[in-house]
Amino acid sequence: MRKTAKGAIAAAAAAVLLAGGAGSLAYWTDSATVTGGTFSSGHLSLDTDATNAGCSGWTLDAAGGGGAFTPGTTLLVPGDSVTETCNFTLNATGAHMQGTVDASAPNATGALASALTVSTSGLTLNGNPATTFTSADNGDTLGVQVTVTFASGSDNTTQDVQAVLNDITVTASQTHP
Repeated sequence: MRKTAKGAIAAAAAAVLLAGGAGSLAYWTDSATVTGGTFSSGHLSLDTDATNAGCSGWTLDAAGGGGAFTPGTTLLVPGDSVTETCNFTLNATGAHMQGTVDASAPNATGALASALTVSTSGLTLNGNPATTFTSADNGDTLGVQVTVTFASGSDNTTQDVQAVLNDITVTASQTHP
């Protein structure tokens, strides 16, 4: 018999013995445990509370005598300026909490709208200008001021007409690094 034939017969016999259970082929193994746990999420909200009650109500500028302004009731004259100040508590919790704050663009409609300038002055966190926040700002005051100014050079076409100021949305949006 040739050597190659003997080798093939020996290999076949070994395979039959292993497959038949006469022996087994084993590799070393080990295992470890990855410990599970509870996963909880943080939160993001703009709240009104005892510290920050939301919007304070519209007020007329001091030059016009000041005082409260009631939309739809108090009548404006050219040169008047009306302001609304709003404060919210920023609740921002989470390990990597960060985000941006913004106010939607003010928009007025109606016959008087073209004589009005509406602006939102800078957003603030605890009185400091802000466009971003982190979890370190949790519990801080987010403020915004909206001002409506009736153009002082308005002509007679602005008498006995009105404009509607649409809602302005203040938004805190979470981002991730």
